[in-house]
Amino acid sequence: MPDRKLIAMTQVYVCGFLFSPDRSRVLLIRKNRPAWQRDRLNGVGGKVEAGESLPQAMRREFREEAGMDLPEAHWRHVVTLRGQDDGGSGADWEGHFFRGFGDVERAVAMTDERLEIHLVQALPREAIPNLHWMIPMLLDEDVVGGAYHVEVNSPA
Repeated sequence: MPDRKLIAMTQVYVCGFLFSPDRSRVLLIRKNRPAWQRDRLNGVGGKVEAGESLPQAMRREFREEAGMDLPEAHWRHVVTLRGQDDGGSGADWEGHFFRGFGDVERAVAMTDERLEIHLVQALPREAIPNLHWMIPMLLDEDVVGGAYHVEVNSPA
């Protein structure tokens, strides 16, 4: 029997940040899962399903978690992060981060995870650490005009 190589799958995620039109506030979600995010704040998002485009996944995730059906064209893909060993699974991961602008007050939690509105200039300590650099970057028009991809090496 010939040797079969295991094909490493890449788990693909989307994550969106809805900003107030004046760019002063951002909608975040207080995560219950996965375990490493428990009680931390992050953008709204999740796994991309088979056959979905990234904008379709972003629209679906925001509708499912925040009760707002924002058209795909509403979301602007700004940055992609890639890394290895997704939470100890051994699979590679890829995260696609989007921004949008709208009435953050209209969001309604549709799951057991709480939605919170925070000032962009005063993100709380319990925000996922990369949000402290990512949120200002998402608002930077010079950055948004380019295509950014970052490789993240997971610790061995």
